[in-house]
Amino acid sequence: MIRAVLSVVCLLLVSCSATSRLSDAERAKLDPELQRLLAQERVDEKDYDTTVRADGSKEFGLSVRSNNADEIRKAGIRVLSAFGDVITVRVTLDELRKLAGLSSVRSVQNSSRNYPQ
Repeated sequence: MIRAVLSVVCLLLVSCSATSRLSDAERAKLDPELQRLLAQERVDEKDYDTTVRADGSKEFGLSVRSNNADEIRKAGIRVLSAFGDVITVRVTLDELRKLAGLSSVRSVQNSSRNYPQ
């Protein structure tokens, strides 16, 4: 019985640590949809611009407010475009955590997939 309880507690701690990798300041840079995504809450895929990379990892299209696209590129994050302080990127969840930790990044927003009318 005690082993079962300890196992459950360990599993909970491990799952919580995945979402607590971000500091409060880093988490504040992310819009609510991205916070839910990182917290592994139940989300609807159609609310995100997702694609699958050649290696099978899922990536998300995002808009970033930053004045330093080079810092983002140097962090290994794929930059699609940069216009003024708006930068569009495609990232995995691990890259999203890295992006939130960059000093030049002010905010990160989810971008939805657009279709022609």
